[in-house]
Amino acid sequence: MSYQDRGMKKWSGFLLSEHTEAMQSAEPTLVWKEAMATEFIESVLASAMTHQSMLVIQKKPLNPEDTPENDIIGRISGVENNTIYIKNSEGIIPLSFSAIRNVEERSVDKWYK
Repeated sequence: MSYQDRGMKKWSGFLLSEHTEAMQSAEPTLVWKEAMATEFIESVLASAMTHQSMLVIQKKPLNPEDTPENDIIGRISGVENNTIYIKNSEGIIPLSFSAIRNVEERSVDKWYK
């Protein structure tokens, strides 16, 4: 008869309530990034299209007192009129150019050599 290991379940009793609270409160909070000028946004998007690099996009708030949404992370799959199509793991997200508050190009580390 072999012993069935319960994995992490057997260790959960060793965590103190203070540790659990600290781990829960350490969850990242979303903050507003600096608003970028239209020219800078255009240059970052042009560079990302040229290099087919990943983008991290923060949308503008609809109301001034809104909290920020999660960033959109993906690659540009197309542009039509004033709409940019971002492809990520969830699918293709249409995004109006005027709805972009902040955009940054992100390089992806190769996981292979």
